[in-house]
Amino acid sequence: MNRLLRATLFGLMGLAVGLSVLPQSMEAATYRKQLPLRGCRGNLHAKGTATFTSSHAETSTPDGQKLVIVIENVALPPGTELLVYVHESEVGTITLDKQRNGRFVIESDFRQLAPALSTGSFVVLKLENGTNVMW
Repeated sequence: MNRLLRATLFGLMGLAVGLSVLPQSMEAATYRKQLPLRGCRGNLHAKGTATFTSSHAETSTPDGQKLVIVIENVALPPGTELLVYVHESEVGTITLDKQRNGRFVIESDFRQLAPALSTGSFVVLKLENGTNVMW
């Protein structure tokens, strides 16, 4: 009986050592892509950025994605609504404030992911009549 108990203990110790050398979960990884935005057609002084961030605690599971678009100095009246397009898909609107600036934020949730940006991505801001204001 003593031998059986000793063999079991050594087996459990070996198992514990074996488990401790297994690779631990991957560390959190964050991807960030920022694109500059410039004004066009009478809005040459307008500028802004589109920033996409994605964080992963595990390599295959996104924990959070966020797209933030910030614009400033747009030569249009305060209260003007601009349609936001990412990859030719309308994703929302920005309303210009009193200083002719605006901000758009979309975060992923359980229903939809934020539109991702990569090297070949493009963001376009348009008036309701389809006129490009910024890209």
